[in-house]
Amino acid sequence: MLKPMYEYGIGKTPLLELPMIHNNRIFLKLESRNYLGSIKARTAYGIVRNLNVPRDRIIVESTSGNLGLALNFFCKEEGRPFLCLLDETVIRRKQQHLEKCGVAYEIVPVIRGLDGRTSRIKRAGELMQNEQYYWVNQYDNEDGVLIHQETTGREILEDTDGSVTCVICAVGSGGTIAGIGEYFKSVRAAIKLIGVEPYGSTIFHTHEESYITAGAGLRGKPGNIQKHLNVVTDSMAIKDEVSLKKFSELNNLYSANVGITTGMAYAAAEQYCQQVEKEVIVIIAPDGMEMYNEYM
Repeated sequence: MLKPMYEYGIGKTPLLELPMIHNNRIFLKLESRNYLGSIKARTAYGIVRNLNVPRDRIIVESTSGNLGLALNFFCKEEGRPFLCLLDETVIRRKQQHLEKCGVAYEIVPVIRGLDGRTSRIKRAGELMQNEQYYWVNQYDNEDGVLIHQETTGREILEDTDGSVTCVICAVGSGGTIAGIGEYFKSVRAAIKLIGVEPYGSTIFHTHEESYITAGAGLRGKPGNIQKHLNVVTDSMAIKDEVSLKKFSELNNLYSANVGITTGMAYAAAEQYCQQVEKEVIVIIAPDGMEMYNEYM
């Protein structure tokens, strides 16, 4: 049985205030400060906490790295085996990091006509047909949503002394924005939630092409978004070159230690700030820059 989440050094992550944009206050919620280095530590905790399958079944998940690392940790806490599904597009640095941390992984070949993420999701579904494996499916998992409703949303409200007016969040599996949004819906429905995806992703938009941000984007709406779409106020799609530029600015100008998806979300915040004034905006910064050094 797992300990309470906060005892692992996960959650209660700090807010970093950035210079105001158009008279709006801007904060980054630095999830790289979590034990295990990303917001996916929360997600993995929520998923493993409520697993109701025999402990000898191999837990499997499609992930670009962060969730795999976190699921492996919590599965070990419970004595469960874990297999991480990567694809050929996941950078070698992330593979090496998983190896160093003792995470078992499989490289899934990209299927012709599909992207890497869709290929590994398909592989996860295939493994689920074998009773030896259990796919936790972060893309459609209410336990992954619930942990953000219980912790992330509440922390944002408390740490801004209730003044937050908008949260901007990169979207991949959709669990983070869905959970935060459900919390706000129950306590402060006027708070806006803006979902951000890379240009070429079709979670909210329709133009499909390749993009580099492995931690965000998807072909079509994941189950988490389909079920909780009503909590998302608006959405934006940001091109890779803009995300990379803002990623570099955040790290070089403000020593923020954030990844590319945070650069993407910050670019969305800049656009949003041209339409509003005197708002308090919190940007979810899901991980740090360690795995993205080649883009600096």
